[in-house]
Amino acid sequence: MTADRSLAGKVALVTGAGRGIGRALAQALGAAGAAVACAARSLNEVRAAAAEIRDAGGAADAFRMDVTSTDDVEAQVRAIAATLGPVDILVNNAGIMVKKKTVEMTDAEWESVLATNLTSMFRCARAVAPSMIARGGGRIINVGSMWGKLGVPQHAAYCVSKAGVAALTRCLAIEWARDGIRVNCLAPGYVRTDFSTEALTDERTRSLILGKIPLRRLGEPHEMGPLAVYLASPAAEFMTGQTVYLDGGQTSSW
Repeated sequence: MTADRSLAGKVALVTGAGRGIGRALAQALGAAGAAVACAARSLNEVRAAAAEIRDAGGAADAFRMDVTSTDDVEAQVRAIAATLGPVDILVNNAGIMVKKKTVEMTDAEWESVLATNLTSMFRCARAVAPSMIARGGGRIINVGSMWGKLGVPQHAAYCVSKAGVAALTRCLAIEWARDGIRVNCLAPGYVRTDFSTEALTDERTRSLILGKIPLRRLGEPHEMGPLAVYLASPAAEFMTGQTVYLDGGQTSSW
């Protein structure tokens, strides 16, 4: 780990850290030297994620956080500060997906996706920003999706939420630039996670998906980690307000 990529002495909060991409990002930040607060609604999952980081020689603790609750987010940010220290790096990763025809989607389902995937990122950023500003800066990494750029049938709520993540990233980056807070969006394509497992069991669907990816394979969760470390590190000091797609070239293809 070169000096400009080291996160030693930093505290990172990763939401949705119990599995998939969130867990991989937490592991990567821990390996880079950050003390990682692994947060999710399932305490058992984030306890396991934190234990993996500690077993590898890093520092981590688990926190049960409901990102759809302002009171809970603010309470857990205070708990993290008391346990590990104030948050220097926020990774907004928590998210859900509902596959449903738009004419059949209920208000509650639509609102649940927007609340979890988008409003939660505003809520978490708002909770950590005052301390970051007071201490001269910080890093916020919002996990978006290539689907925030593409239209996908039966996934209107998810696509809209992820398009909003990119917009929120730009707005916060501009608002907090003079405060030393760098805000960027990491936008994965198809990655081998629980989200993709069900679709890939169908051979026809798998073939269609792989046919859209120029690299002809899925991404792996651990491949998201190096970019997160870069965005959180001093090496990315001049980078803010950007959405970076890790999608095997899919959003660049015709």
